[in-house]
Amino acid sequence: MYKHQFFTNLPSEIIIDILSRLPIKTIRACKCVCKSWLELLETHEFANSHLSKSVPGLVIHQSEMWSELIQIFEFEDEPDIEHHELHYNPVTEIDLNAFINPSHRSIGIEGSANGLLFLREINTQPNVFYICNPITRECLELQSQEKFVYSYPTIVTYGFGVSKITGQHKVVRIFHECVRHPDTHALLRIPKSECHVYTLGTGSWRKFSCNATFEYNCRSIGAFMNGNLHWLVSDLKGCHWISCFDLETEVFSKFSLPFQKSGGFLAGLFVLGDCLCLCDNTSDDEIVIWLMKEYGDEKSWRKEYVISKVPDFAGESYEVVRPMKVFGDGDILMAWQDFHLFYYSSKAKTLAGINMFELRTPGRVDSMLHTSSFVSLKNFTMENVISF
Repeated sequence: MYKHQFFTNLPSEIIIDILSRLPIKTIRACKCVCKSWLELLETHEFANSHLSKSVPGLVIHQSEMWSELIQIFEFEDEPDIEHHELHYNPVTEIDLNAFINPSHRSIGIEGSANGLLFLREINTQPNVFYICNPITRECLELQSQEKFVYSYPTIVTYGFGVSKITGQHKVVRIFHECVRHPDTHALLRIPKSECHVYTLGTGSWRKFSCNATFEYNCRSIGAFMNGNLHWLVSDLKGCHWISCFDLETEVFSKFSLPFQKSGGFLAGLFVLGDCLCLCDNTSDDEIVIWLMKEYGDEKSWRKEYVISKVPDFAGESYEVVRPMKVFGDGDILMAWQDFHLFYYSSKAKTLAGINMFELRTPGRVDSMLHTSSFVSLKNFTMENVISF
């Protein structure tokens, strides 16, 4: 009785601090303890406290013939853990068909920020978008006011993040028309380039012209870090750069890469730990990972990992490799584009696949880091939020 009274008499901020340190499944169970806890766990204060302590896990999206499944996992990360493929704890699973219009097929994950997922329909009519919180099971649909259809060589790419000062959640779409040589397909010019921004809670898109000298990759996703979105781009001379979009000021800038490579360049730009990361999969024999050790300092690029692909992963490469997490023992979780997950063992110096799940039918698998949260989409008052 004494212990019970002691806990109930604690100030709400202390109870929030205690409960926000618990696993997601335990917090859900706590909502059933009593009405006062339920009310407390649904406040902005609790959501913010939990988010500040939450660590990134993994989101897996399986696109199959009749279903679009999203699974959220937590990591077990202890230095003495062996075989990391066995240590992913499931948090929740949702079928996107629960809230997605049946006519909207081929959904892809285009970003994750503050526990919210940015989803879009992958086709030549990029007009349908969703924001979803798998933990609160809330969703909202963003309609593009300006309907358009595009085809090659026009390019559209996306990003999703949160501004650093005001904390506004923004979806960014970069659209540009390209003129290419009819035989070589070399980029000749970019006559039109626009940036479209949707701030959650406003109910509308804004657009403005942006740098018309950079070509974006239609398969790249803006890497969100430090309140900015980053894309790997190339200019009209074929040189590669990092295009940086400040979500607060909505101003573009650029960073240089640690090197310039002529000919084919198969690389992706990501966030690994607390560093901007360039992963080069151009070589038949090795994966090279560069880290910008001091954000914004172009001289701080370091070649952090050189990973042999021999024997199982060697050969001509066509896909980008996405490094996602460096574990406490030095092992690295990675994804081979949309096909499979694998990890690098720092002890054995080998690559091995991860069989966390089985596809019931052939399909695409998206994966990225995702920090679970209890941030409610109902905070965005101008949006039509549905629960599922």
